[in-house]
Amino acid sequence: MEYQEDIAIVKKYKNGIALVEIQKSEACNSCLMSKVCMGKDKSFLHKITTDMKLEIGDLVKIYISPGVKIFSSFIIFIFPVLSMIFFYFSGKYIFKLTENFSILLSFAGLFLSGVIIYIIDKKYSKKIHFEIVEKVE
Repeated sequence: MEYQEDIAIVKKYKNGIALVEIQKSEACNSCLMSKVCMGKDKSFLHKITTDMKLEIGDLVKIYISPGVKIFSSFIIFIFPVLSMIFFYFSGKYIFKLTENFSILLSFAGLFLSGVIIYIIDKKYSKKIHFEIVEKVE
């Protein structure tokens, strides 16, 4: 199995639950969209349950499922574009709207996709599975 790993810093550790700060990976530095996916922050915090004994400041490798990365990239970058195209062609050819109204409808589709992304984020962000693979020495 190929691992998708990121390096994280343990910020808190208590009763088997580590609060880690996950840094943007090296791959993010070369990505043109790196400012979009995590905003202005260069890191984000996440709670991970682990059996390892950790201390504040430890560096750890975090396993993130490749499927999660692919799915989230699709939802954030592809779904809004597909939504705009779908709403435009629906307005133009199904509802026989004028060009201007079809364009406005496509922007409504973009707004709707933003709302759907927000709902998906709120519902599933706690269910994303991160796993501490090992301590980095």
